[in-house]
Amino acid sequence: MVSIANIVGSGSLSVELNVDQLGTDLDVPYTEYDPENYHGLYVRLVEGGPLITVYRSGKYIISGCSAFEELEDTNEKFLEHLTEFGIIESELDPGFTVQNVVCTADLGHSVNLNALAIGLGLEAVEYEPEQFPGLVYRPTEFPTVLLLFANGKVVVTGAPDVHIAEEAFSSLQSQVDGLLE
Repeated sequence: MVSIANIVGSGSLSVELNVDQLGTDLDVPYTEYDPENYHGLYVRLVEGGPLITVYRSGKYIISGCSAFEELEDTNEKFLEHLTEFGIIESELDPGFTVQNVVCTADLGHSVNLNALAIGLGLEAVEYEPEQFPGLVYRPTEFPTVLLLFANGKVVVTGAPDVHIAEEAFSSLQSQVDGLLE
């Protein structure tokens, strides 16, 4: 079973923005714009809530949500703020889509990553323990990347939804169990 750690979504307002002015105008707990550091405006509608990164092009990304409802709610409230300022029209469809669901899971036991790298197939695995303590596994049958750690913890990233993340983890678990037999 996997648990959602982060959901990332993106959309486009189809209008160029003065992000410096937008950061000043928005009446929210947090905005930050430092073009020398990064060209996007950071916005949080609630303290400690999801992060919205807004670009001059009108594109935006929402990250840090732990549920799909939180992502949808954050998007709706963000669009309401922009409508209040006359930046967009209320009927705007920003083409908002989920880009990435990051999940965590546990194999329930520790694993030998050296043996697993060979067992899963070297063409689908990156494992350089001097560089990163986890094994990076890119299964060909799923649009995901799985990070496996020696303690059996797994991070599933790149999935477009939880169902795909669960399938990818289940497949991995079956492969690992098969290698242990």
